[in-house]
Amino acid sequence: MKKLTLITLALFLSLSIFAQEAKKDFVEVFYFHRTERCATCNAIEEGLTSVLNTTYKRDIKKGNILFLSIDYEDKANSEVVDLYEIDNPTLLLIYNKKGKQEFVNLTDDAFTYARKDPAKYKKIIKSKINEFFR
Repeated sequence: MKKLTLITLALFLSLSIFAQEAKKDFVEVFYFHRTERCATCNAIEEGLTSVLNTTYKRDIKKGNILFLSIDYEDKANSEVVDLYEIDNPTLLLIYNKKGKQEFVNLTDDAFTYARKDPAKYKKIIKSKINEFFR
C-alpha cells in the first residue's frame, strides 16, 4: 500500500508541477484522512468522488481538476502533509489560477452534511468547483 501511496503522490506532484509550469489554471482537491476512518469520513470521500466522477470526469481527464485522497497519518505522505500543515481530517480545494493559489477549506461543510444531507454536500462541492471555472 505504501508503494501505491508514493507512486500516487509522485504522480500528483509531477502533474501539479507540470500544470504550474505550463501556467495552466486548475483545481486541486485534497481529502486528508486518518488511516482508520469513521462512517462520516467514508461518506465525505464517497460523496466527493461521486461528484468528481460524474460531473467533472472530463475536467479530470484534461488535468483541470486533480484529486487525491491522502492518509495524513502515513509517514509516506509526510511531505505533502507538512506542506499544507495538516493534523486533522481536512477537505481542501486549491484554486490555481494565473500563477496564484487560493485555498477553500470545505472541512466543516463536509463533516456537517456528508452523512446527514448528502445532496446538500454534493451541491456545495459543485458550487465551489464551479466558482473556479467562472
